[in-house]
Amino acid sequence: MAWIESHQSLSRHRKTLKTAGRLSVDRHKLIGHLHELWWWALDNVGVDGRLTGMSPVEIGLAAQWDGDPEEFVEALIYGGFIDRDGDELVLHDWYDYAGKLIGKRLEERERSRRRRQQAKKETETTAGETAEPTAGRPADDQRSTVGTVPYRTVPNSTIDSNSVAKRFDDDSIPMKLAMHLKKEILNQDPSTKVPDDLTNWATEADRMIRLDKRDPREAAHLITWAQNDSFWRANILSMGKFRKQYDTLKRQAVAQNQTRHPPKRDGETTAQRMLREEMEREQGVIIDIGELIS
Repeated sequence: MAWIESHQSLSRHRKTLKTAGRLSVDRHKLIGHLHELWWWALDNVGVDGRLTGMSPVEIGLAAQWDGDPEEFVEALIYGGFIDRDGDELVLHDWYDYAGKLIGKRLEERERSRRRRQQAKKETETTAGETAEPTAGRPADDQRSTVGTVPYRTVPNSTIDSNSVAKRFDDDSIPMKLAMHLKKEILNQDPSTKVPDDLTNWATEADRMIRLDKRDPREAAHLITWAQNDSFWRANILSMGKFRKQYDTLKRQAVAQNQTRHPPKRDGETTAQRMLREEMEREQGVIIDIGELIS
């Protein structure tokens, strides 16, 4: 987020009074148009503040001025907010107020570009070094250079944490949630097309737990609730869709049960308790979610 210096003295500065008097407008209205012009300039004017090739009409549009644009520009020149430099117009003292910021922006863009180039080079170099490390070696020797097999319940440390290239054991929490969703979908309609390989669903569940900070027990209750709702069972047919609609599902599930206040189970939040009880009321069964994700 960019910003410019706006001193409290601007309200009664002689430049403001001169310009407002020339335009016959309230000084507060002028201050608003000045800031519109300066904010626009942050993204469209160089560090030197030169309004190169801009006509009074374009300057007036940038400042959101609704009167005569030529009169507006002449008043800014008269008051000292814009300077003439030959045939060009220049925002007065622009570098002192915003040019440094613009310069830093350009420098950071250049640094970012160099970082991306360096990262690309390192990636290409690493790929080249590892592409043929075992070429020409006997099979027994090649196995010794492959490295250790990654732990299957967590992402490989060499893979980005948001990549789908993960593997989960069947007893991992993300995979259990994926299998739970698949089971609940098929309970409603065994002919529903669901994937045999639940890796992607487990990955979404993993992100939901790690990044969205969702409680697995609450998520499990909510999956069952959604699949027993006439509307949501037709719309929640993947873990990605469940994750996207999580907050909406939770609000609706809690709203349906908000008038009931039985005792909570140990370690259970109010929201979790309400979800569980609504599910139990509709199904007439009690499901131990602790067993599901333990």
